[in-house]
Amino acid sequence: MSDSVSAQTKRLHIAVIGGGVSGLMCARTLSRQGAQVTLFEASEKIGGQIKNVSIQGQLIDVGAEAIHLSAPGMQALLEELGLAESLIHSNPGASWLWGKNGLRPLPAGVGPSGPRRLRPILQARVMTLGGLIRAGLEPIIPMHKINGDVAVGSFLQKRFGREVVDRLLDPILGSLHAGNVYKLSLKAVAPELAKVADSGRSIMMSRRGQKTSAPMSFATWPDGLTSLVTHLLDGTDVIVRADSPVTSIISKSNRQYELQFATGSPMTVDGLVLAVPARIAAALLQTLSPESSTLLKKIRYASVSTTILAFPKSELNDISALSGTGLLVPTSHSRILKAATFLSRKWSHLAASPFFFLRLSSGRIDEQIINSLDDSALVTRLRSDLKDATGITVAPTNYHVQRWPDALPQLEVNHMELIAEVRNKLKEHPAITLAGASYDGIGISSCLRSGERAALACLATTNVQDN
Repeated sequence: MSDSVSAQTKRLHIAVIGGGVSGLMCARTLSRQGAQVTLFEASEKIGGQIKNVSIQGQLIDVGAEAIHLSAPGMQALLEELGLAESLIHSNPGASWLWGKNGLRPLPAGVGPSGPRRLRPILQARVMTLGGLIRAGLEPIIPMHKINGDVAVGSFLQKRFGREVVDRLLDPILGSLHAGNVYKLSLKAVAPELAKVADSGRSIMMSRRGQKTSAPMSFATWPDGLTSLVTHLLDGTDVIVRADSPVTSIISKSNRQYELQFATGSPMTVDGLVLAVPARIAAALLQTLSPESSTLLKKIRYASVSTTILAFPKSELNDISALSGTGLLVPTSHSRILKAATFLSRKWSHLAASPFFFLRLSSGRIDEQIINSLDDSALVTRLRSDLKDATGITVAPTNYHVQRWPDALPQLEVNHMELIAEVRNKLKEHPAITLAGASYDGIGISSCLRSGERAALACLATTNVQDN
């Protein structure tokens, strides 16, 4: 990140609407570039989908769970914030796939772009012989360059066959996005694979001779990811106004914008960043930029929930499944449980507790079942799935259900083209930029990069207007 401060930016007042990770990073960048920044958050606390709760005396994340240390710029940012030395790295360990044949280890080398090698899949026994043979034919299947965008599931089905998609890709990528892999955009959710597709080469042949990628390194802090939230504005003079939803934005004749609120006086700013979900940005832009608003309304969202169960650790000594760090569930298995993380196995700082913590995820796009269940009923259904998967029958000592309505944007086919069109329409208001998962991809690292880019874009266009 740049520390340069220009005389021009010092007199600019920029508003950031949205106090999630994208908005916080955006506000940080703007302030460090010399702008006067006011951040508005509709809820009582900043952090967005980073939140922790205390269960049996232990702080547990119920939103985002970990940061990816290998993400571009992440290590440098953590060192800058003074957070690098207090990191807790995830314990090594394999995940399970839970299918019709019970638990099977997730094969090595399998990721969102399909398998790198077939031998680990054969050894894991997660596919039929016919499915393996079909997958092995990938190098001789004619490769055609894609025109535009396609669904990642449809593309990999043509390359490897349906079993690879339904038994491997869906529980990995579909679970991450709570989405339908036959609708998720290849370009938006698997950009590296899209590059291979554009090259016209076989996926497996393009990987021949490449070194096996090092396992992704994930980490957190003793108090969870809120440590990142509380430090992102360190060293800045950003003014944070929580519990202050912006109700409308009015363009003024002097190229400034007036923000209006349900209560309190309006505020005039030189530029603003909408670091909010697309559905909220659409409402705020309805009058200002109707075409942008209409386009943003096309983005769909999945409602999800995170359930934390706390068990007496002594009651789970004989559960062999807990030797892994978690499990993934294919959509075809027709379970309410989407994924489970064995938190006390994954994170060393939880080992001293007399309780074993499990994190259960549920909710997918086009599914309404979790919305029809109260917390008690949801926990009952999840425990039933957990019992069938792992054999755990003991009742939890405590639980917490965190619901995230309309939380995960669906980056479906032509998503990148849609966002490019939105940003093009917004050129009539160059001092307004967008940041966040709805536009540039889910995950903390993607949101951080999106926030920084939006800040720099807002400053650049606002400076141009002032010159």
